[in-house]
Amino acid sequence: MKKFIALGIALLSFGFANAQETTVKKTKTTVEQKTAKAKTETKQAAKKAETKADVAATSAKKDVAKAKDKAVTSKSEAKVSGADKASGEMYNGKKVYTGPKGGKYYINKNGNKTYIDQK
Repeated sequence: MKKFIALGIALLSFGFANAQETTVKKTKTTVEQKTAKAKTETKQAAKKAETKADVAATSAKKDVAKAKDKAVTSKSEAKVSGADKASGEMYNGKKVYTGPKGGKYYINKNGNKTYIDQK
């Protein structure tokens, strides 16, 4: 009889230990799944942030280029004296101006007058 009781206790203990192992395995699997999901979401968020940063950087570069072009244009317009007139011609993609003595020039990228040879 004592053997049966000992056997019964042993079986109960084994079943309880086995149930705990199963619970631990399930918990471990759940934690691993949640960790994997969190890593994936983190990578996706990082990609979105990187994309937004790239768009912002590109936009900023364009704005800087526009500001430089505007500054050069205003600088070149400031160099043209009141007596000089735009001739309506283009040279190297720049407006050509005619001076008071008939010389033709354009304003280069540095904002200086560059005279065109009269041939």
